[in-house]
Amino acid sequence: MPNITRTTSRPSSPKSKLLIVRQPVKSVGRHDHHERTPLRLAIGVIVALGVIISVWLLGHLGYRLGFAPLVRAPDLLGEPGSGLVTGTLIVISVPRVIFRAGLAQPFWLMVAFAMIALPAASLAAAKPLAPGGPRPKKEITYLASIGALLALLSAAALIWWTGSSARMSLVGALPINPAHALQWHHNLQTAAGLDVLAVVTAALWVVLALRLPIQLWLRAITASAAFFTLVVVSVAMAMTNAASAQIAQPRSLCAFHGDLATTRVILGSTPQHTATLLVTDDLAIVELHHSPDAIAVTARQSIVNYLTDHTPHPP
Repeated sequence: MPNITRTTSRPSSPKSKLLIVRQPVKSVGRHDHHERTPLRLAIGVIVALGVIISVWLLGHLGYRLGFAPLVRAPDLLGEPGSGLVTGTLIVISVPRVIFRAGLAQPFWLMVAFAMIALPAASLAAAKPLAPGGPRPKKEITYLASIGALLALLSAAALIWWTGSSARMSLVGALPINPAHALQWHHNLQTAAGLDVLAVVTAALWVVLALRLPIQLWLRAITASAAFFTLVVVSVAMAMTNAASAQIAQPRSLCAFHGDLATTRVILGSTPQHTATLLVTDDLAIVELHHSPDAIAVTARQSIVNYLTDHTPHPP
């Protein structure tokens, strides 16, 4: 018989193979979960302590360097807890002093908001260099270098502001004439509000300087200038805001040795004396008394209200 041959060949078609890999299911026990609550609690405690210490330090520096010299009693002592109280008063009074600054100095307020808007708008675009990542484009490098230059110029401008004649004209000592007390307090509030905006600007430039994709030596210079500026404007802000808050804070009105007709405002105490404020003969006088035997507290009144109430009115 002849051999039978296949006349038609089945076309070969490639077939895809699917490899399924199965792993045994492993039950996850409670001990396998990483408990993050202690870590989060530790971070929260550290942040809270940092905020408290910062508020206390600003309040203490503001009281000793700002309020005490401005009331012509630079030796006034602050209790350990008074720094936290003064710092809290500073934080509470921030909206009011910014509003007062906007009403009194609208030009400087617009300048401050413009300086805040520049770093705030750049934070979203600035991305730090990733270790081992690709080098940024030349355009990005140029823009980052311009940002570093602007950070240095902003630092110089903020340092200039702390010692400028425009600011120093608003920060004056307790006036001899009580009729100038209200304007004196308003000027302090204006300077305090502008100093708060300066601190916000400096803080934003610090964050931006750390995020710019620039070379290490340029980052070191920019960040150092930004941090130094932040410290300087923060101390200046503490001085004006502490003085403004303490002047508006109610204090004890007292009379010595039963003389209720003559009342004084207690400013504080020095290592050896009690400092009081008295208006007599149309003059605001700061007196230092050796601890008197008898002090009669008659009422409570702020320094600015005491001076305003004792201002002689024209007939």
